Amino acid sequence: MIMNKSQLKTVIISGANGYFGKIAQKYFRNQGWDVIKACRDSDGDIQFDLDTPDIIAKTALEVPASLFIHAAAAHEVTCKQAPYQSIYQNVAGTRAALEFCLKNQIPKFVYISTFHVFGNPAGAIDEITPPVPANDYGLTNRLSEEYVELYNRQGKLKGMVIRPSNFFGTPAELDRCRRWTLTPLAFCRDAVEQKKIILRTPGYQQRNFVSILDLCRVIEAAVDRIDHFPLLHVAGPDTLSIRELAQCVQRMMKKHLHQDIELIIPAGNLLTHQFSYTSRYLADIYTPKDRIENSIAQLCIGLNKRRYQYAS
Repeated sequence: MIMNKSQLKTVIISGANGYFGKIAQKYFRNQGWDVIKACRDSDGDIQFDLDTPDIIAKTALEVPASLFIHAAAAHEVTCKQAPYQSIYQNVAGTRAALEFCLKNQIPKFVYISTFHVFGNPAGAIDEITPPVPANDYGLTNRLSEEYVELYNRQGKLKGMVIRPSNFFGTPAELDRCRRWTLTPLAFCRDAVEQKKIILRTPGYQQRNFVSILDLCRVIEAAVDRIDHFPLLHVAGPDTLSIRELAQCVQRMMKKHLHQDIELIIPAGNLLTHQFSYTSRYLADIYTPKDRIENSIAQLCIGLNKRRYQYAS
């Protein structure tokens, strides 16, 4: 298939109205891409409902596109609350997205997975570490990865699986964000609204954090070399324990808003088993640089401003 100039810069983003999707839309538009929104909401360019994968697979595009980023999925909370529906949405939904690409001759497919495919990891984790999912969220992502791998092996399209660590970023629309269960977002909202952050555990478990904007930069940089990177881990420059993350929010609230935040952290022993999230290939593509404390400051300021707007 011969692609025209416009087609080379056209990306479809599923889950376009989600936390990742809204930030990704803005990023790719700013980089000169035409963005097609695929979502279940009425303002989408393509109707994309994971509950009806058969319809997704048969949908015909009116304009050509060269890249599909699949970010629509049932997240970890939904997988726990509605496991059977989530299995259907995540796994059948991914297969339907792949079939949609075949029907519409979209040559490149990027699947946004998660480090949760490793379940309860220890030691250094990279692309050759065997996944061992520990729950429905991890397993449905792993099964979706395997569908991308299958279509790759069959030569149907060029697919890439991206496994980010914990991603962060200020939501594009605070009032429409539905991912307040994510730890960085939850801590910032609790700090602004409750003036305290309560941890359920001693918080010694470490997590790596990568910004959504850095994740988008990685995708854009890697997509022209997709043949060489069918699987890519994406980690950021900050690795913090959960208690260190809470302390970071506390510092940013004091520095930028001059507010004292109480931290309530139960006592407990240090963890003996930690893990590091690494990549064998990321340095050859792009090195994420966004620091989480800057995002925390921006989010706390935005939440505080919104709080006072509602109060007035």
